[in-house]
Amino acid sequence: MLRTPILAAMLIATTSIQGLQAADKVHATFSYDIFAEGDDIGDMQVQIIKKPKGGYQILESTTIKKSSNWDEINLKSTANELYSRENNLVSADKKTFDQTKAYWSKIDNSGADLWMSFSEIKNFAEKEESELLGFSIAVLDNFIPQAGEVLGLSQLLFADTKAAPISLRLPKKSHHTTLANLPKYWSIHRQTLPAEIRLLDIETTSITQMKTEDLGLKMKTLGGNEVSTKHYALTSETKPPLNIWFAVDENDIPYIFELQIANSNGLFTIKHKM
Repeated sequence: MLRTPILAAMLIATTSIQGLQAADKVHATFSYDIFAEGDDIGDMQVQIIKKPKGGYQILESTTIKKSSNWDEINLKSTANELYSRENNLVSADKKTFDQTKAYWSKIDNSGADLWMSFSEIKNFAEKEESELLGFSIAVLDNFIPQAGEVLGLSQLLFADTKAAPISLRLPKKSHHTTLANLPKYWSIHRQTLPAEIRLLDIETTSITQMKTEDLGLKMKTLGGNEVSTKHYALTSETKPPLNIWFAVDENDIPYIFELQIANSNGLFTIKHKM
């Protein structure tokens, strides 16, 4: 069972999100199921928020539950990425809650650099002051090894010996985009990806350089209707390959229709649902 402070923190997050939505316009909402080897282990929601003075936010919320004879996993993850009208990352905030712990990653602008920090949230005051907003792609790095390194949930989550605070600066030009913002990046570049792309992982405070391969148009099915998607494979020397299908909704909003990553432990899938 989650400790009372963490439950209270999640309630603050819900209240903050409702206040944000009242002030800003929710431009699009996308819901997903999360599967591991075909088993439904969780769900995710992504919202795109248009800012009144230009720019946008990406809010994500993920819940993952998995039980076995030897372990039980219960994760909640929230994140918020804010972008300028020029599509540049302004700030980001990710928090992950397991049954007893909470972790916080944050990015702020600092001149020509991005200031990135990671730490364990040690008390309720820190949770309250952190302005819990939004949503995040959460990946079980212990349950699905290596996936978290690519998709954004830090492997620091389950290893207290690795949970030391981290702070560093990164040049803004050191990355192309984050995974959450990849559909927007794809769209503003005429629905193409460069031959190589550098993905910023906010949670692990790292950048992964990946090669991209355009695998062409693919028809997918959603609620009995066919959806046209663009399929890409992303690979690197040290990470398992990532397959991703982009689509555009009826309002010309780009989004991830499906994402898959496979390694020796099996197939992990995030798939759009009605």
